[in-house]
Amino acid sequence: MDYDAYHLRLIAEIVGYKFPEGSVHQYLANHYGVDYDKSKSLSFKYLYGEIPYRISKKIPFFYKVQKYIDKKWLEYKRNNFVVSDIYNRKIGKNTRFTNKSKLFNYCIQLLETENNMKVLDDLLPVLEGKKTKIVLYSYDSFLFDFDEGEEDLIDEIKQIIKKYKLQIKESYGSNYDFR
Repeated sequence: MDYDAYHLRLIAEIVGYKFPEGSVHQYLANHYGVDYDKSKSLSFKYLYGEIPYRISKKIPFFYKVQKYIDKKWLEYKRNNFVVSDIYNRKIGKNTRFTNKSKLFNYCIQLLETENNMKVLDDLLPVLEGKKTKIVLYSYDSFLFDFDEGEEDLIDEIKQIIKKYKLQIKESYGSNYDFR
C-alpha cells in the first residue's frame, strides 16, 4: 500500500490547506499548466528547494507552505530549536540549520516519521496473532506479506489508514517481484 502524494497531503494538513478530492498531483498540474509527471517534479522541486515568489502568489497551497516555512525559521532563529508538529519534540538543539529549506526538509521528514509511528501504533495491534505481517515500511508505503485467509483484514487496514486522512494505492502480487 502506497500513500498517494504523502508529503503534499501531510503538509496540507499542517498548514491548513484542503486539497479537492482526487489526485493532488493532477490538481497542481492544472495550476502549473503542465502534465501529471512534470507536476510531481515541480512540486518536489519547490518543496525541497525553494518556492518561487510567483508560485506562492499563484497557488494558495504554496502560499500557506511558505508562511509555515517562514514561521518555523523564525521559531528556530528565536529559540535555537523548533517543536515537531505531532509529538512536540524539540529539534535543532544539536543540529545546525543553515537555511529555511534545510530546516523545512528536516521538519517534513520528521512529520512523516511521526505520522507513520501513529499509523503503526494502530496497525500493529490489529495484526497481532495474524498470519499477515508488515514486512517493509518506507516513508510512503507499507509492504504486507498477506495471508489469503485473512481477506477481511484488508478493509480494517484501509480504515486505519483513512483515519489519518491518507489516500492509498494498492497493488497485489504472488510474490514481491511481480504485481
